[in-house]
Amino acid sequence: MKKDLMFYCIPQGAYMRTENCQKLRQRPTGTKVSAGTQPRLRACEVCTMYPLVDALKVPTVSMAEYLAGRRPETVDLEAPSIKRALKALRKAS
Repeated sequence: MKKDLMFYCIPQGAYMRTENCQKLRQRPTGTKVSAGTQPRLRACEVCTMYPLVDALKVPTVSMAEYLAGRRPETVDLEAPSIKRALKALRKAS
């Protein structure tokens, strides 16, 4: 996964780096977490975008383009092509 790509995270409602997405989902869930660690965000607990982000099936822009003012498009999770891609990625894993 490229680390310097930006995409629009629907659950968070914000633009995010693909690397940050991976780090957020590795956090422990729930309210009982070790001292010094942060729990996973509620939006990340119910997210279905992870397979799409890992496979780079979401619209992205480079960090340089993002800083220059270009923004990636929002992925339509209800689009038939996206549903097919999600289904295929789930079967593969």
